[in-house]
Amino acid sequence: MRKTKTAKGKSQNPVGAFSIENAGDQIVKRMTIAGQPYATGAGTVLPVFGVDTDLVQSAPAAEWASFAARYQQYRVRALRVTGKATQPVQSAAISHSVLYRGDFIGSAVPSTFTQVFSDENVRQVATSRDFVDIVTWKRNPNAKLWNPTTAAVPAANKFGWAAGSPTLPALTTATTYYALSYEYEVEFRGSQ
Repeated sequence: MRKTKTAKGKSQNPVGAFSIENAGDQIVKRMTIAGQPYATGAGTVLPVFGVDTDLVQSAPAAEWASFAARYQQYRVRALRVTGKATQPVQSAAISHSVLYRGDFIGSAVPSTFTQVFSDENVRQVATSRDFVDIVTWKRNPNAKLWNPTTAAVPAANKFGWAAGSPTLPALTTATTYYALSYEYEVEFRGSQ
């Protein structure tokens, strides 16, 4: 493409030149899933589980249907997990321990607390404390690929957050320790 120079010496595309620098049909939206309990159930640990980028579409986030109907493609840029401790004070009735939190890519969700703990980005918090974790697509270049709004994120394009507590010290059985909320930063394009 031929460029012309302006009076100040800067390059400028001639009139009618093709440019895709600003497509104008992209939007970044915060999408949310709130009020998810994280409990010990029948055991004395917070079981290991993961939250990945596919959940925004498959759960789905409260705002998903509206934006999926308006755009053709999406990709998730970041995920924020907030944990509010529901048992913030040590008492004779409630035992506390530590919660390990890390991230993962693809469909390789950790299955044990030692796998979560061995992650290079592991964070720890006492189970009586709140936390906020943010994971982004920077560990998985495939996450930057676009996905149709009518389909789930392919396994190779996923990234996510995982948590779990160790077996000792033991937690109190059948107790909710956290109320979790998930916030996704989702980019949409291709307005319909």
